[in-house]
Amino acid sequence: MLSIGQWRRRSTDGLPDWWDWSLEVTGGGPVVFEEVRLTTSRQRAGLTGLYEIQRMVEESHGRGDGEAAVEDVVRAAGEWIGDVGLGEMARRLTELAPVVVRLELPADMADFEHLPWELALVDGQSLPGHGVMFVRDRRPSTAVRPAVAPHELPPYLRMLALFSLPWTAAALDLGAHRAVLRSRMRDLAAGGADPALALDVRTRQFGVTRETLGAMLDEPEGWDVLHLVAHGLPGLLSLEKADGTKDQLGAEDLLALLDRARGRTRLVFLAVCWSAGRRTNGGAVPSQRGGEAGRTVPFVPDSLASAIAERLGCAVVAMRFPVRNDFALHLAGSLYTHLFRYGHPLPLALHAALSDAARDARFGAGATPLSFAATPVLHGAAADLCLPDRLLRPMARSRRRADAAGILPARPDSLVGHLQKMTAASAALAVGSGTPGAVLYGPAGLGATTCAVQLAHDHREAFDHILWHPEPPGYGAPPPSRVTPVDSLLEQLRVEIPQLRGIPGDLSSSELISRLARLRLLLVVDAADRALVRDAGWGRFIDELASAEGPARLLLTSRTAQPKRAPGLLRVELEALSDGEMRQILCSLPRLMAAGVPAHQILSRAGGIPGELMNAERSAGTSAELEEWIRQHPPRIRRPIRRKEAAVPGRNI
Repeated sequence: MLSIGQWRRRSTDGLPDWWDWSLEVTGGGPVVFEEVRLTTSRQRAGLTGLYEIQRMVEESHGRGDGEAAVEDVVRAAGEWIGDVGLGEMARRLTELAPVVVRLELPADMADFEHLPWELALVDGQSLPGHGVMFVRDRRPSTAVRPAVAPHELPPYLRMLALFSLPWTAAALDLGAHRAVLRSRMRDLAAGGADPALALDVRTRQFGVTRETLGAMLDEPEGWDVLHLVAHGLPGLLSLEKADGTKDQLGAEDLLALLDRARGRTRLVFLAVCWSAGRRTNGGAVPSQRGGEAGRTVPFVPDSLASAIAERLGCAVVAMRFPVRNDFALHLAGSLYTHLFRYGHPLPLALHAALSDAARDARFGAGATPLSFAATPVLHGAAADLCLPDRLLRPMARSRRRADAAGILPARPDSLVGHLQKMTAASAALAVGSGTPGAVLYGPAGLGATTCAVQLAHDHREAFDHILWHPEPPGYGAPPPSRVTPVDSLLEQLRVEIPQLRGIPGDLSSSELISRLARLRLLLVVDAADRALVRDAGWGRFIDELASAEGPARLLLTSRTAQPKRAPGLLRVELEALSDGEMRQILCSLPRLMAAGVPAHQILSRAGGIPGELMNAERSAGTSAELEEWIRQHPPRIRRPIRRKEAAVPGRNI
């Protein structure tokens, strides 16, 4: 435990100019002391710079100075901490490594808690690089009782991962982030060469509102891990409103939602910029030993991370600085692997994840290794946290209702754009929306089918049955030929849904549809416009199901709005993507990126239609093939984008 026993603050600005560190090692041994006195103007300026590091990093990002400039700011702070702020205590900590250091400070020195002490450079390397991991172990003001008795906990770990991106925010490919993280978690659950982990993972990307989060946290089994990816500012986090616009939550608003996880959740991972950053509210230091009444300090500890750790009594992994989307994903995947598969306590799992990142060319040598090492922060009951923390039974995972929800096409690896539209369609499918469903429509290539696949996966837990029609290719034998496509669908429903088996075969279609509407059923009809052309019976079927009362929902994809069909369905028109969104997709296509053709030539011909980029990628086997595609596709005249467009696609969460 590293603490401060005595200190003194200057009367001029309220900053300390003398303090005494004490280091107590678990298991015995003498307490080690280190006195720090700021006797020169340069030493005092170094402490002032340490308090200002958040502002300097924020201003550097705002100016677009680049990561190297941030690295310079962080390195200067690390040199001062190693030489002056911790003094010889920094080297003593490296001699104990690998070690977990609980940082516990008196109330008068609470502003010191959020200073980046782990940045101390010893032999040119920060303390985390030496294996010294800090935990800001602020205890809850009131005892946190377990919400569920240990013997009542489910025999598998439950993880909820939410990816919130309001359509008015800077563009990020959270679809790829979500797909990769989910794949990593499922790999851990499958086990591979190692024993399988009993892990139930739920992810949600579109329509992450206060109501959505509250409903998920209210589930009786609760969650062991909450993983949240979103945009943030110091003391603020952005979720979505019902219309998909930004809903900024301060600490108290967020705590009011998360309070339902109190006593049940063990770990909160905030892949959110500035989630460990302090709000710059001045405050007075109370009068106790070592301090004078009324002295003002530059910052009062008021970060989302510390607030959550104190209220929920759990461990929190948060981000001190802006965090790149790729780094947040790499860090989380590696941390969960070391935590779940190898059984490392959380601080050692984070150290291993940072070590893995240091070996990656994007984050290690030649990048900004010190900045990355300084970004993750541990708060709360993290020092000894191990997951799983109870006996698990992998077979219990079969109890999940989602297993019976039906076969769907594979979830898309990435989904860029259409955020406002996806949020609106997601709201229409929600329980209690009062809307029978939605029609996703737009020209070919805009991705209506891909959006429908994502929405169906998002809502798996909300329905008992999900049926994709036509049946996804590659699953089982083709259905038998029927008189009409509608009859074929009704027969498929009888086969797929146990509640419809055994009912009379001569039951009228109207009565069958009435029974369908009373089920928790999501029926997705892909290419509904073509189905309507082939068989007029589709129109009657869609109209009747959309007008029947019950929890069933319809989701149609079409190239037109189908205005004459089921007026109760929400019409969601997909529009051409912005240049920033199209560039994100382009950067994920290896052939086009390797072709060396200027991006603007390809984007001008794609015209905001992602399907055209896919066609270009397929045509980029050779330079000649790509040149032929460019000749065959003259530049398009873009329709004006009616929605508000993010100014610049950002890489930071």
